[in-house]
Amino acid sequence: MSVKNRQLQITQEEEWSIPLEDISSIVLETPQINLSAKTISLMAENQIIMYSCDEKHLPNGIFVPFACHSRELRAVKQQLNSTESFNKRCWQQIIIRKILNQMKVLKFCGKDVMGEYLENVSQKVNSGDTQNKEAIAAKAYFASLFGKKFSRENENIYNTALNYGYAIIRGAIARTIVSYGYIPSIGIHHKSELNNYNLVDDFIEPFRPIVDLWVKQNVKDETEFNKYVRAQLVNLLNMDVKIQGKLQSVNNAINIMIASYTTALNQNDYKKLELPEILELKVHEYE
Repeated sequence: MSVKNRQLQITQEEEWSIPLEDISSIVLETPQINLSAKTISLMAENQIIMYSCDEKHLPNGIFVPFACHSRELRAVKQQLNSTESFNKRCWQQIIIRKILNQMKVLKFCGKDVMGEYLENVSQKVNSGDTQNKEAIAAKAYFASLFGKKFSRENENIYNTALNYGYAIIRGAIARTIVSYGYIPSIGIHHKSELNNYNLVDDFIEPFRPIVDLWVKQNVKDETEFNKYVRAQLVNLLNMDVKIQGKLQSVNNAINIMIASYTTALNQNDYKKLELPEILELKVHEYE
């Protein structure tokens, strides 16, 4: 991989070129890839996120652009000065939207009764979700979606695909958070000292059901975790969601969400936070 005339050059048996401005993310799946420091630098300049993968083709590293916001110190100060009450209310909104999105997944899959149960659970999420309705909803949701014997701890094709899809969206959110000048390790709810992406793991929650829906509709016990499956999971970044009353791609929705977080911080008003509503899976059409 190299860059020439602002075009990414990919050379194998054949050669392809893609304008850097058209690239959102790149997944580096094979250790045989060679790329120069200059290429990496140009990736950062164009805010392109790159994922490295392990021997099982699962993302194990994220390269995100650094210091790409003109007023980063101001953004960080606002982030650090956010009140506990504000953060708890933001988390409440995130979990409500996550559970409602899980409800929509179940209804898309013909599981209306359990979907209605989740809708009821969403109405009982309090500030900070101190009663952990998120976990209560998740237990019922995954059992309904993948069967009562399913566990997120098991090693199987379903969890492999879920983890891959989550990692792709997680990286896209990390890139956007950094581009707005925030420190990704300082979260709203997640606060682990061992996690450099606490804020990312806060904001990924309402997007997870998009991955769940694709896996439910496309993965079977005999499915091979091949390049086609992985490409489709990366392509979830281009699927339609609804945010601010309009259809947007997941990529655009992530940007709108983090921009709204900036507005919410500036005005100390958690109600300004915009979160995605998932739809039936369809690639976004740009006008």
